[in-house]
Amino acid sequence: MYKLLLVSDQEDVLRAFDQVPNWEYNGFRKPHIRHDVEGAKESLKIHHADGIAVALAPAAEEEMMAYLQACAPLLPIFEAGRSPEEVQVYLAELNALLNRIRADFSSDAYDEQKMMIRARRHFFRKLVDGRKMTCRELYRGLRLRRSRMDPDYPCMLMRLQAENRQEGTWQDVDHLLELGLFRSFGGDVEGYHVLPLVTQEGKIYVLAGPLRGQREETRDMEAMLESCVREGIRHAEEYQDIQLRITGIEKLPSLYALCVDYQE
Repeated sequence: MYKLLLVSDQEDVLRAFDQVPNWEYNGFRKPHIRHDVEGAKESLKIHHADGIAVALAPAAEEEMMAYLQACAPLLPIFEAGRSPEEVQVYLAELNALLNRIRADFSSDAYDEQKMMIRARRHFFRKLVDGRKMTCRELYRGLRLRRSRMDPDYPCMLMRLQAENRQEGTWQDVDHLLELGLFRSFGGDVEGYHVLPLVTQEGKIYVLAGPLRGQREETRDMEAMLESCVREGIRHAEEYQDIQLRITGIEKLPSLYALCVDYQE
C-alpha cells in the first residue's frame, strides 16, 4: 500500500480525510498528518511518502511548494479534498499515476524519473489533442505529475507534419519519433520548456510554455519557438532522416486556453 502525507491546518480538510471510510480499499495507508511546513519537512525526513496533499494559508503553501520543488521534485502532489467524496476522487487519480510510474514494463533498471516523464507526456498529449480537460483537471494534473511548466502565462502550440512518415516504424516502438524530436529540439530553452508530442494517430505537436518562476519573456516567444524548431527540423533531417514541415502556430493566453471550460 502507498504511504501519504497530509499537510494542513484547515478544519474542513482534516475532517474530510478523517471521514474516509477505508484507506486500504483505496490502496493507501492512513496518512501521516502535519499542520505546518516545519512539521511536514520533519515528517519527510523520517517517513517515506508516495504522495503529499497540501492545504495551508497561501504564504505557507508557497513555502511548502518551494521546498518540495527543491528537495522532492518527483513526489506527486495530490489535491486535498474538502469532503470524503472529493478525497476519494483525488486518491484515485494519485493511485492511477503511482501504478503507472511504479510499473515494470521492461527488463531495464527501474527509473522513476523516466516513468514520471512518460506520464507527463501522456498527460500533455491528451491535453493538446483531445482538448476535453477542464481547467481544474489541468491544474490537478500538472501538480500531480510535478510539471515545471507554468499554466498561468502565455504559451505556444505548433503543429508539424512528417513528410516521409512510414506507418509502424516511428510511433509504435516506445514513441521513437517523439523521443527523436525531443533530442533534436526539446527541453528547456531560454526560460521556456519545449515539448514535442506525437499521438497514436501520428499527429505531431510542439508545446512551449514558460517554466515556473519565469515571469518575463526574455525574447519574443513565437520567434524563439520557431527558430528553435526550425533548427531542430534541420537536425532531425540530417541525423535521423525525418522530413518535417510546420503546418500551424497558435499563441495561447495560457495552458488553460486548451481546456474545454476556459473563459477569458
